[in-house]
Amino acid sequence: MFIYFPSFSVGGFGDGLRKNIILKNGLESRFYSNTFPEKYRHPYFLITAGHYYKKKDFRKEMGFPDDVLVIGDSGGFQIASGAIKWSKEFRHNIFTWLEENSDLAMNLDIPPKIKYKGKVKECLEISKDNFKYFADNRTGTTDFLNVLQGADEHSFKHWYDEVKQFPFDGWAIGNIGGNIYKFISGMMTLLDGKEHLNPNRKYIHFFATSRIPEFLMLSQLQKSLTDIDSKMKVTTDSSTPDRAIVFGNYYTSFNLKKGTFQSINFPKHEAAEILREVDGFELPYVIEFDNELDGTINVDDVIKWNVDCTLTMRLHNFYFFVDTMNKLDSAVKGHDYVLSQLISKDMFRVLKSIDEMVKSDSPHRVFEKYKPLYIKLSNTMRERSIEIEGNPFFDA
Repeated sequence: MFIYFPSFSVGGFGDGLRKNIILKNGLESRFYSNTFPEKYRHPYFLITAGHYYKKKDFRKEMGFPDDVLVIGDSGGFQIASGAIKWSKEFRHNIFTWLEENSDLAMNLDIPPKIKYKGKVKECLEISKDNFKYFADNRTGTTDFLNVLQGADEHSFKHWYDEVKQFPFDGWAIGNIGGNIYKFISGMMTLLDGKEHLNPNRKYIHFFATSRIPEFLMLSQLQKSLTDIDSKMKVTTDSSTPDRAIVFGNYYTSFNLKKGTFQSINFPKHEAAEILREVDGFELPYVIEFDNELDGTINVDDVIKWNVDCTLTMRLHNFYFFVDTMNKLDSAVKGHDYVLSQLISKDMFRVLKSIDEMVKSDSPHRVFEKYKPLYIKLSNTMRERSIEIEGNPFFDA
């Protein structure tokens, strides 16, 4: 099973976790705590240097026990977006913060997007200089991941060839953005470079995946790597279960054939007065974890849209994601006869191509064979700006 790092340090969920808010029924919001119900404890978390690098003891502020595996995002996106101005002093501050607060961290790359769109050469040169700084100054307390950027097999390969000499502990692939073609282009680049066979490479991380096709591909990649005794662990992160609450989305189910989630929408504030018409209002029961949420909110909490309401919904959405990932992983590890009926024919071919690629002496050759399929599915996915089918819970 791949590792999912919830990226909840920024936003409403992060506020609740830092404050260690306890819900009305006594359930704590810190799902990584040693005192959280053991069956559901999730000891993995992503923290964001781009937002918190000025907080020296951020790990302590979040209340992470020693056994929580904390991954640190370096803040490259904040530089690309213009939220942070690039400087070498900033690089030093980020590096120090990552070593002091995380067990595993991304190198500080500059993604060629937003303000830096089209400036690949400039981004690559700054990133290489940063990577050298990280390599020269690391103390060994934190595992660092080299970052791979690109848009297709050619640009990923170019970036890889420029930075592959740095002796880091694994790789993180950026800019995949819900695009199967990009996802597999980046993955293939590392496989073609035999990174999965290097005993010094511990991780391969995929930035910000939140769609069912991606979860299936992550599970397949991990399964195939395990089959060949590769020591590489597949990891990913997402803030989607947290961000969905901004729109009142409460996940209820998923459709494997279509590769979509389904949710209901809770009305907010005055619109939620309609809930008073419901006798004995309760949250819909969707997953086993929802038993832990009994008694956390009432109608007034939803109408006020207060922290009890939003934290309860965030916890549900987070565990719905975890539950979905576990179910999909079980399906991928099952018999092909069953899996081929659960998912679309095209998605089944994608998974088999990943397995073939991992076990091939020429991953690039396998990639070229299936490339039209990857492009076809990526064009389909692009038409869906977000892979969620929403239904209003009430006519409000």
